[in-house]
Amino acid sequence: MKRELTVRDLPAMISQGELRLLPLIIVLILIWMVMQYLTGGLFLSARNLTNLSGQVAITAMLTSGAVLVMIPGFIDLSLGATVAAAAVVAALAGVNLELPLWLTIVATLGFGLLIGVWHAFWIAWMKVPSFIVTLGSLLAIRGLSLVITNAETISPNPDILVISDTSLSPTLSVIVLMGFWLAFAMLQMREWRARQQAGIQSSFLSVVGIPVASVGIFASGVTIVAVSYRGLPLPVVFVLAVVALTGWLLRYTAFGRRLYAIGGNRQAALLAGINIRAHVSMVFAFMGLLYGLAGLVLVARLDSAPPGAMQGLELNVIAAAVIGGTSLMGGRGTVAGAVIGAILMESLSNGMSLMNLPSAYQSITVGLVLLFAVYADMRGRGGRLGD
Repeated sequence: MKRELTVRDLPAMISQGELRLLPLIIVLILIWMVMQYLTGGLFLSARNLTNLSGQVAITAMLTSGAVLVMIPGFIDLSLGATVAAAAVVAALAGVNLELPLWLTIVATLGFGLLIGVWHAFWIAWMKVPSFIVTLGSLLAIRGLSLVITNAETISPNPDILVISDTSLSPTLSVIVLMGFWLAFAMLQMREWRARQQAGIQSSFLSVVGIPVASVGIFASGVTIVAVSYRGLPLPVVFVLAVVALTGWLLRYTAFGRRLYAIGGNRQAALLAGINIRAHVSMVFAFMGLLYGLAGLVLVARLDSAPPGAMQGLELNVIAAAVIGGTSLMGGRGTVAGAVIGAILMESLSNGMSLMNLPSAYQSITVGLVLLFAVYADMRGRGGRLGD
């Protein structure tokens, strides 16, 4: 007779990975409570949470793409430089070339895609390690941005500010967020039924109940904040779309399963007939599109394109992904966990800014968080660096 699972079974489900995100969510809530206290109630105000959503947008989008890159065992160190360069391209296209907004968007996305294809060529086809290729891009693209702009900040065409200034109406905000939640619930139900049909013992509570309830509570909170202030900002809509797409690719498509296979055992994946070059090329090309999208959000948010902007972004993104459960060794990770990690990282940064702490303390925090996250990842694999 099958025993019904209860709350007492939660620790076992967490240790077995069924509810691996629950501790991370609890940590995030605790951080928010501490920041609310330390900032005298400013942190959880509707105004600050809306500002926080703008900060999270860039990190969360890139972290979603970074998960696709890291699961097959690669890494991207060029994020900060390429996003800043994409912002410069957007500003120059709108001002110097006087392109209309839609062509500026196309040009910026095209630039990002070009960089992604460049990375794919060297990594997938020329077999150069991704660490070296993207590190080289970080240095070369940052220098190119400084040369093109003469190390000066470029002002964009005011038309591009529509990206940061536009918010959905309260009604549309509710429809989008609730639609996102319902789609998530349906996918979780689909996964639970698939497990039942495959004979995999999984509880409804762990697969559907707790995840759907958690996302529902979060969506309700975001809805309340959005409606009480300006509505759902357009960059947040971009994030939801990117998260939904990358999450669906990883969990419900053969493409995603093959990425896990490549990261888990590349030689076995090759023997199984998986075209590793094609999959890696598509991943880095998709990452290139995210460079362009993040650059558009950046230039609209700052109303300028500093060529030296976003230094250290790659560390924040990697730290967020690792905190969310993505392994630096490949073969493991989820988009949901990475996005929660991005929210956690930006919450720390935002809270420390509200407390008027110097940026140096923020760098120290990111470094320590990354160190402990990698240590936890290695412990989770039962090994040590160098094993």
